[in-house]
Amino acid sequence: MAAARITSFLVKIASRCNLDCDYCYVYHHADQSWRRMPKLLNEELRRAFAGRLSEYAKAVDLKRAAVIFHGGEPLLAGHRYIADLVRVIRAAAPDLTIDFGMQTNGLLLTDSALDVLEAEGVAVSLSLDGPREAQDLHRTTRRGRSSYDRVEAALERLKRRPAVFAGVIAVVDTSVPPATLLSYFAGHGVPKVDFLLPDAHHDRPPPGRDSDPSLYERWMIDAFDVWLDKYPDLPVRTFEALLDVAAGLPSSTDAFGFGDVSLLSVETDGSWHDLDVLKVAGEGATRLTGTVLDTSIEHVASSTAIAAHRRLLTKSGLSVHCRGCEVVDVCGGGSVPHRFGEGTFDNPTIYCREMKALIAHVRRRLSESLATAALTVDAFPDFDLDAFETAETSAEIMAELYRHALDEDVAGLEEALNLIGSEVDPEQVRRVARRPGTVAWQRATRSRCAGRAVLDVDGRPIVIDEQYLSGLTLDAPAGELEVALDDDWLRKPFGTSIAFEREAVVKAGRVLVAEALDIIAAWRPALAKELRSICSAIQFVRDPSAHPDKIVSFSDNSVPGALYVSISLGSGLVDPYDLADSLVHEYRHQKLYLFERRYPTTQPGALVVSPWREDLRPASGLLHAIFVFVELRRFWEHVRDQGPARLHNRAVAQLEDTERNLAQAFETLRDCNLTRAGRALGELLESRKRRRPLAA
Repeated sequence: MAAARITSFLVKIASRCNLDCDYCYVYHHADQSWRRMPKLLNEELRRAFAGRLSEYAKAVDLKRAAVIFHGGEPLLAGHRYIADLVRVIRAAAPDLTIDFGMQTNGLLLTDSALDVLEAEGVAVSLSLDGPREAQDLHRTTRRGRSSYDRVEAALERLKRRPAVFAGVIAVVDTSVPPATLLSYFAGHGVPKVDFLLPDAHHDRPPPGRDSDPSLYERWMIDAFDVWLDKYPDLPVRTFEALLDVAAGLPSSTDAFGFGDVSLLSVETDGSWHDLDVLKVAGEGATRLTGTVLDTSIEHVASSTAIAAHRRLLTKSGLSVHCRGCEVVDVCGGGSVPHRFGEGTFDNPTIYCREMKALIAHVRRRLSESLATAALTVDAFPDFDLDAFETAETSAEIMAELYRHALDEDVAGLEEALNLIGSEVDPEQVRRVARRPGTVAWQRATRSRCAGRAVLDVDGRPIVIDEQYLSGLTLDAPAGELEVALDDDWLRKPFGTSIAFEREAVVKAGRVLVAEALDIIAAWRPALAKELRSICSAIQFVRDPSAHPDKIVSFSDNSVPGALYVSISLGSGLVDPYDLADSLVHEYRHQKLYLFERRYPTTQPGALVVSPWREDLRPASGLLHAIFVFVELRRFWEHVRDQGPARLHNRAVAQLEDTERNLAQAFETLRDCNLTRAGRALGELLESRKRRRPLAA
């Protein structure tokens, strides 16, 4: 087995705490090694960790990592200590994109501390169990006094700092009704809540369950129902992850579903450790080989202890009881620390009964919702799909789909403007409503005003500029593509995962776009016209994690009408035919997005194999890929037959790959959970392989 790929590091910068939470796995469970740990991570160890991270990033070609400051209470080290450590780590690994975070109890979270943390880009997650009656059950000072007032003050400060407020972690006490907690967190508009069950295992069962076996089962089901029925706009990581895996999507938490080890911990003595919560299993349960002074991350990642942990995250590594369970593909055996008992992890989770009951309940609720939705989702009136699919015959249909989308976006923009108390001329509203950046802005504004978190793809809060519209220029003629426009809302949703080209490259890129559009127009004038009618922006991008010789492109329905393409290849520019391929590729996604706004094509179901991707995809992703490559097959047939001689062999190879991949994709699509519209579209696209390619 190859070594684990480590992308996250939990760094204990302080081993002591200024609260005495009675459920804490560090101070009130089996492993009491904190007593022998230095109070703070010293300067030598801080610099050694930074060096190890840089060394590892270069060794395994790691482009992005997360560093979470933890404790104890990390702010006992001081906020300037944290800022200095951030700078040390960044200086040691200048080519590595690092997401910094901190978990705090909030007692020392002053405005001055937040000024410094925000300046250094450190996201802050707050430990808070809920309103006073919940917080004071367990999260008290060493003298048993309330911590609530000081922590709520920290919450109010964080609410004024959306750029750094990452969310709240709350440990469940079943004596507090779910409605009380959800109402409290929704009322404060927290960007995310993560409800944690008390850390327990077979040698130390959850509190209160011995006298009331269904205690946690009832609480979790009630909490899910209250959330789904009353507070679905409040992001609750636990429930969202459960819905994902129940629908066949990847889980974002280790509580549900399978995964891999991707995190290492560092204690204040510099020693390497596994997942911190494994401390509940016994003294030394997390200890790995070496320290930051003498042992590389590569060596730790390939250790037998990490290999053993990784095996526990696979089906073959689960207990016999779990491997034969009907919900194992959803729960994945549950959280590893909760499986411990009698010296082994070869047990079901101590919360097995609760997991089974909750999963069954969620599936019932999901089925009920789908049955209700099917009454409208599966409605598909007479629609000329044959005419829609090709640009030469789709002008009328696309104009109608575009008008429908425009009406929705005008209504959304008007609502956003009303919410922030801004007045814009109605004619101007209609002119800018379908601009990709405007759509992204108005959706984000409406979400924020509704109390929902607005996050980029990295999970970081997005700051919303209420004056955005006033900065728009309206001099671009209709049908003209705005190329490499400096528009924040064409870029904000993608965080730092995507890099946008420097101005020095943009000038040459605009010339290249003109060449690529001429190639498309010479091949299919109607397609070139349709592309300009539904797409209005092109952005030049690079994927920092991809090989420099790989051509990347993407589009996203959060910014409808925007095409994101790479123009750099190594030290030069891409071939104009490759750029034409990218533009046609992303335009086809946008065309299908417009159709799907009116007629949804897929319903939730298991992830499937896509021949164009290494990772599993939802059925919608597979249908989009087919829709795109049916058109690209036509393009490369044109290149093969009428393009430059230098591309002939390339076109032949491209077509062979496309034919093979489409055959596999259509076979997979037949078993996907599609609506009537999706099924009809899939059948039409498959029939296209029996037709001659379109002529110019």
